[in-house]
Amino acid sequence: MGPVSVQGFLPEPGGDAVWNAEVSSFRATGGNAIAGEIGPLRLGELVLAVTGNDWRLELDAGSVVAADFSLGGLSPKVVAVPEPIGAAPLLLGVILLGGLARRGRRRSVLAKAGLLLWVGGLAGAPDALAQDSDFDGIPDASDNCVFAANPSQADSGGLLGPAEDGIGDACQCGDLNSDGQIDLLDVAIYQRDLAGLLPEFDAPGRCSVTGGRLDCEPNDAYSMREAVVGLAPGIAQVCDAAVPTPAAPIRMAAAGDSITQAFSADCTCNAGFLGLLCLLCPAGGDQAEHSWFNGASLGGSFEDQYGLGAGISSARVSVSGAEMRGTGSHFSTQADDLLALVPLPELVTVELGGNDICNRDCVDPANCANPLYTEAEWEIAIRAGLDKLVGFNHPLSLPAGATVYLLGVPRVQDLYAAGVQLEQSQGDVNCRSFWDTFDVCTIATLDTPLNGETHATRLTGIESRVQLYNEVLRDLAWEYSTNATNRNPLGIEVVADYVNESTPSVGTTSFDAGELNGGDCFHPNLQGQRLIATEAWNSNPREGTAP
Repeated sequence: MGPVSVQGFLPEPGGDAVWNAEVSSFRATGGNAIAGEIGPLRLGELVLAVTGNDWRLELDAGSVVAADFSLGGLSPKVVAVPEPIGAAPLLLGVILLGGLARRGRRRSVLAKAGLLLWVGGLAGAPDALAQDSDFDGIPDASDNCVFAANPSQADSGGLLGPAEDGIGDACQCGDLNSDGQIDLLDVAIYQRDLAGLLPEFDAPGRCSVTGGRLDCEPNDAYSMREAVVGLAPGIAQVCDAAVPTPAAPIRMAAAGDSITQAFSADCTCNAGFLGLLCLLCPAGGDQAEHSWFNGASLGGSFEDQYGLGAGISSARVSVSGAEMRGTGSHFSTQADDLLALVPLPELVTVELGGNDICNRDCVDPANCANPLYTEAEWEIAIRAGLDKLVGFNHPLSLPAGATVYLLGVPRVQDLYAAGVQLEQSQGDVNCRSFWDTFDVCTIATLDTPLNGETHATRLTGIESRVQLYNEVLRDLAWEYSTNATNRNPLGIEVVADYVNESTPSVGTTSFDAGELNGGDCFHPNLQGQRLIATEAWNSNPREGTAP
């Protein structure tokens, strides 16, 4: 560009901008894959320091997502040159690109427009084994997709192609439209899919590029978006299609609270003609034989999903009343209990958080002494347990190759309405009376003001905080699994089942009246326990095959 250097870039607020600047080159994508853009697409302001008149700003060859969600090309061209009166000391260069529209299969949508000023390649082939693991007729030693069958050995280039990169199209992580390449089109499709919008991608086995959760998550979309402009960490070959299926565990264990202990799971009444007899059921407390995790009498537990004869043993260190952070039994103390098991588990599930909501007295810290935990407090509590399990500054750890599976915080905000519906449909159940008498999760069930906050205000605050807690679980799982902060040197896998509010998980499961027990009207009944087992299994990172 001559006597000019890049000083920085100010992204357009609200736009989906990723950028990287060097002294003489600038790389960026922009636009909004969800809302689209109308007319010229403003990416932001490129700040240049100009020291002479002999300069020009050029658009390098690149790519753009076209109106039909195909990938189009941008040809090199001159964007700006000095005005005849001479160069200014400082130039604000504004990069524009036309907005594009398409008609979707369900409704009219606006596509993302992207600008790429410079791109880089990615090379590297997966390790080969001496056998034919995918039974496609190509020995592992020469197969460019060891664990995904691809007898044609097609290789269209991977990240920004088109040169072959040694990774076959069938296992190219990040390639969501099955063209063998990773580009702006994949990023746009990924972001729209996470928002529940068309077009859907057709390669869920290739969506993970960061590790951790085996299904698709926002962290993968972020990494792909940055990779197309040459930013770290790039694309990792960690998706289902590129790695061997993890074996089912031989030993697994659960940390958790009263949900994992199946508190009052088979209770059906708390009032009516039987009166006191009905109250004896919830007074009995834990019914671990009905636990979603390994309840022998449940029928359909998480352990049962592995099938009869799988040879898997299980244990629970869960305690009714436990919190992620609080006093008494919490995640850090349960981590100690897990590490005391013999033999050590290869898969640990963690289901905590409901009591972290229910044992608080207000949403706004100005209104009481023990408000809902902040994001920082919640994160500290999770790290305290995870650090022990992965052996960070701790003498013990789970074995190398183990998995920690973090399940989402349940939707406590939904349980009041479900309980009211239950008592209205069943004559021998009085949920509100039971809640008031025994102070069951007062912050969520008391339908009158508490500490100056209305019931509606508290429920709204709980909903917001539950989502925040789940996002922290998701982000910390990614951080530990990728060892982004050097806290996980053994490489122990940490996975969260929560992705976002539109993707099914334990943290997005809403219990209705038919899934609550009739004793305390707050914990899952047998059907609710089976529902948790199903949701946990659907994202189980160690489903594998039985040993």
